[in-house]
Amino acid sequence: MGGRVCATGIRLLPQVTEELTGYDQARRTPTYQAQDLPAFVTLARNTWTVIPVGESRCRVTLEAQFQGRGALGALMGWAAVLQARRNARRVEADLGHYLRHGTPPPRKQRQLSRARGAL
Repeated sequence: MGGRVCATGIRLLPQVTEELTGYDQARRTPTYQAQDLPAFVTLARNTWTVIPVGESRCRVTLEAQFQGRGALGALMGWAAVLQARRNARRVEADLGHYLRHGTPPPRKQRQLSRARGAL
């Protein structure tokens, strides 16, 4: 299955490669799992679900799982929860913009341009 590289915003784990490990077409549910994690992380996985809510609306839910090992793993777990809470509104806004306009929002386009320039 496919994969992607994601910036985490966490200093100890600045970027992670996620692999698409499952997709349920009927439930509109992809599951991604992080690969090549440091020893203090035993599992990092997220599942997105798209739920129709009427003719032209839907609700998207995200379930994230994180398991760490040792004290550093526990600290990273808390950091991951805080980062997810901080990013939730941005993810919602980005997804809404993409669905309405068919393009990433301007902030994300600038971020992608910078990343391409760094390659």
